[in-house]
Amino acid sequence: MTYQEGLNQIDRATQELTKSNKLIGDAILNAFLFTWQWWIAVAMIVVPWTIWVIYRKRESSARIFSAGLMVMVLSEILDTFGVSFGKWAYPVKVVPVATINFSFRLSVLPVILMLFLQFKPRFNPLIKAILFGGLGAYVGMPVLAMIDLYKKIDWAYTYSFFILTSFYLLAHWFSKRESFEKFN
Repeated sequence: MTYQEGLNQIDRATQELTKSNKLIGDAILNAFLFTWQWWIAVAMIVVPWTIWVIYRKRESSARIFSAGLMVMVLSEILDTFGVSFGKWAYPVKVVPVATINFSFRLSVLPVILMLFLQFKPRFNPLIKAILFGGLGAYVGMPVLAMIDLYKKIDWAYTYSFFILTSFYLLAHWFSKRESFEKFN
């Protein structure tokens, strides 16, 4: 394949992606918008952040939020790969974009992680990580699948368990860095 043929192939693929995204957008806007599943997805965006604002430790909220933000970025990157390679999908979502799922990856997941970091900070982080990974992978994801907010295609919940457990351990490590001291 020549360079120009590669560019032409990318143009064709981009057109196909645009058509696919339009199909997804149409399904969300015409079939899912304002269904009870859609409202649950909206609540999954609003409620966790409301809880975070109320229950966060104000003196360490920037440190904990930084760890949550890092997990949001990493999970969005992995999520984009997973959706793009057909490992899972999000049939019903708030925003009609193929690879974005604000409800879980950018709200529920980071807020629960930040609350885990905040409460009982001296408790064994490995146990908290396993609990976080287990709840997310073996409780949260199956529940989301039952209400059509998540569809597992070529993926095992155990993979998600290890990823979520690793996310917690990484966030815990990140939140403990001394580099969060104030500027002089």
